[in-house]
Amino acid sequence: MSQSNNKQNESKLSRRDFLKLGGALTIGATAGGLAAPLFCQLSGDQIQLDLNKFISARKKDFIDYTRAKAIPTICFGCTTHCGVIGWVQDGKVRRIEGNPLDPNSQGKTCSKTHGMISYTYYPERLLYPIKRVGKRGEGKWRRISWQDATKEVGDRLKKCRESGYPERFIFHYGRDKTKGFTKRFTHAFGTPNRLNRRSICSSNRRVPLMSFFGRDFEWETQDMSNTKYILNFGANPMEAYQGGLYMMQRIQKARVDNGAKMVSFEIRPSATVNCSEEYFPVMPGSDGAIGFAMANVIIDEGLVDTAFWKRWANVSLSEIKEHIKDWTPEHAEELSGVPAKDIRRIAIEFAKAAPHCTTMTARGSAKHYNGTQGDRGLRMLDVLVGNVGRVGGLCLSSGRMWGGDKYGQEGLPSVSQPKPKPPKPKAFTPGSAAYEDLPSDIKEKVAQLDPEWQKKYFGELATPAEYPLAWHWYGMKVGQLVQHYIREGRAKCDVYMSYTYGAAYGYPEAKVCRDVLLDEKLVPFHVAIDIGYSEHAALADIILPEATSLERWDPHSTNCYGLVPYTGIRQPLVKPMGEAREVQIIFRDLARHIGGGMEQYFDYENVEDFYQEWYKNVSAQIPGGWEEFKRRGIWQDPDRDKDYELYERPVPYDELVGSTVDPDTQVITNTIDGKERALGIMMTDADTGAMTAVRGFPTPSRKIQVYDPVFPLAAKSVGLPEGDPNGSGLPTLFSIPGFEGLKENDMILTTFKWNVHTQGRSSQWKFHAEIAHTNQLFINPKTAGRMGLKTGDEVEVTVQRPKGLTYRGGIDEVVGVVKNKVRLLNGVHERVLCFAHAGGHWEHGAVARAENKKSLPVENTDSKLQNDFENEIWWSKEWGGSGNGVAMNDVLPINPSPLVGGQNWFDNICQVRKIS
Repeated sequence: MSQSNNKQNESKLSRRDFLKLGGALTIGATAGGLAAPLFCQLSGDQIQLDLNKFISARKKDFIDYTRAKAIPTICFGCTTHCGVIGWVQDGKVRRIEGNPLDPNSQGKTCSKTHGMISYTYYPERLLYPIKRVGKRGEGKWRRISWQDATKEVGDRLKKCRESGYPERFIFHYGRDKTKGFTKRFTHAFGTPNRLNRRSICSSNRRVPLMSFFGRDFEWETQDMSNTKYILNFGANPMEAYQGGLYMMQRIQKARVDNGAKMVSFEIRPSATVNCSEEYFPVMPGSDGAIGFAMANVIIDEGLVDTAFWKRWANVSLSEIKEHIKDWTPEHAEELSGVPAKDIRRIAIEFAKAAPHCTTMTARGSAKHYNGTQGDRGLRMLDVLVGNVGRVGGLCLSSGRMWGGDKYGQEGLPSVSQPKPKPPKPKAFTPGSAAYEDLPSDIKEKVAQLDPEWQKKYFGELATPAEYPLAWHWYGMKVGQLVQHYIREGRAKCDVYMSYTYGAAYGYPEAKVCRDVLLDEKLVPFHVAIDIGYSEHAALADIILPEATSLERWDPHSTNCYGLVPYTGIRQPLVKPMGEAREVQIIFRDLARHIGGGMEQYFDYENVEDFYQEWYKNVSAQIPGGWEEFKRRGIWQDPDRDKDYELYERPVPYDELVGSTVDPDTQVITNTIDGKERALGIMMTDADTGAMTAVRGFPTPSRKIQVYDPVFPLAAKSVGLPEGDPNGSGLPTLFSIPGFEGLKENDMILTTFKWNVHTQGRSSQWKFHAEIAHTNQLFINPKTAGRMGLKTGDEVEVTVQRPKGLTYRGGIDEVVGVVKNKVRLLNGVHERVLCFAHAGGHWEHGAVARAENKKSLPVENTDSKLQNDFENEIWWSKEWGGSGNGVAMNDVLPINPSPLVGGQNWFDNICQVRKIS
């Protein structure tokens, strides 16, 4: 809704009159695909509507379906990545709707889909390469040619590569869905430092899954359509969650068709809470306590699926019973606030629904100092009741690109990058230039690692020695420490390349990131590849404009909630605007400029040809081949069985030829392509009693590793004190350091995500910003009353540095102080202060900044860009609105969890003081 200053064209209507227009307005919005704002604003009991502007906008963006072309692609509005169809008319994307062939989204979309249109056509989008002309971060730029940009960046990279220290090229991405294409570039270059943001996202919750079930299952795939009972610990699929759109449809179907019940344990009344039959506000970090208490009840009540446990768990039930005996419902009540009688009742209901029941965990349960071990305890609930891999239970469906030999992917066509493929970078072994370049204290840490980890050590940025579980299964990294480690001299940098990355705004203690990027001694050269002028890109020396997701190619795969694997293709709906380029073209040209053998891996002229080769085996399955695959956008084998009980599938005879069986573990191994690989495990056939070869789980034991020796091994390697619970091989319960002695007015500051935003990456989407543009602090009314607060009051929040065995980003006990306004909300836990992570941008354009003026680094406009919001941002402070909120992350402390390195976002002890 937007306000007009043109009083002559302004009509005033009552609310009732406005509702009469609702149908017309809705039709207009749908027909135009949300391509222009509704020019209206609530003002008291009046609606102000600029009819002329509204009618003009509707005519301008009307779709003529006799001329428009429908093209399928993959949405990039959030991490869920739904299959969609874009309607293109006159070379412009006018509307996006769901692709009914997508088995996950089933033809549905959410509001974020339309964000792709917003960021493709917003007028402050970067369209040309630019180079700074003032001091770094000063905001002074000039436009340069691609030829000059490629030469300057390429020369810097070439010098770094030829120096003998290729690892000093650091590539850091925020959201990379090229499925390994950027790795192709870094591998060809020779650097292991292809860094990500996994640690601030979900590493704490992925580790328990991979530990229990194997590397292939870092994200669970609950069979929601067929479930009857859901225990939700801090997940929010109805609002903001990876896979949320897939899950919400199936959850609602289960509730309607199966009478399914959902019980949520949360710290605030989220949208998922509002769809739950029961909700319990819990103390942050107490989810594991509830889970262990429920496990106790399930064992004591004799509700364990003992046959499943004995067959597939790698530890005896009696050992678990002894291990958790003190973690009772009464103990959990003390820690969480959830009544013991309810914990006991819900545990029994859950177990009796088995196997048609499932847990659901997320950052809410995992992003704590005790979150990894707590989530392991929650995973144990599924194993106890025997729902793993079964109808209506916690299922496992691989989301990895099809390689032909990956677990659960037998019979699928291989989908892999065209050859030749570059070799992997060399490990930092003693005697190598990279190893000898390390500080002496780091060498000592590396020497303490297990020998197998030493063999795959690639420096402190890619494989930090203090966090071996961040790279044990695969390279999740510890991204929030990169700038800190550079500042400390743990790693050296010659060229830093950021790719659609926002750490300068969105990381904890983000000011440290900005300070390091401003220091030209620490970061001599920074090139940013981005769509918009972000806070991070603003600290670059050169910015290269990238094509948006509506203008580019990418492969696509993810886990399927229908439990039949599928793949898809992101393809351009329109040509890149201005001189923006696909990253595949940017890297191709840089590789050719650098030379030295890199160019052989980028021997293509047309990006489509590259992806046609990538998907040749899929195209071969489809009558009509590649062109038909593009027309559909999605492919799935219609005759394939669902991914139930993958662990019971037999090992094919041809794989067993030449194999060996370990007499102690019964694990089957064979040598394939020169490497010894585990193929399955010998188990007793339930019908015949004979030993038979089945897949088992892709873990070292081929069983569910309720006990995992990697935790004590990691603890010993990094020197954790003996007995520290982070290193427990069994899932364990312990308190968050500092939480035991909370004072009366101590609060826990946490974050959440709006349903219309994607982290801090969407604040420039005009319609989404119009809906949610600020981020007040939500607080329980009882707590607010005790503090003398009411909605709209301004407060000062002082955040303390975390305690425990975690990295300290500074020596001061106070991380920082920030001011914001409070909003009272029933249902928030009385100890919690929570805010949305999306506000307070100082870059990203006028919409993100809530300013009624353009804010371009240089003039770079295009006639197709929609400058339809200038003087229309009614929520700007200059017009008496709330503004764009507050950037909170500067005061959130760096707090990586021991061994894993996942950021503990929700452990922030703070004090609140009223200032107005």
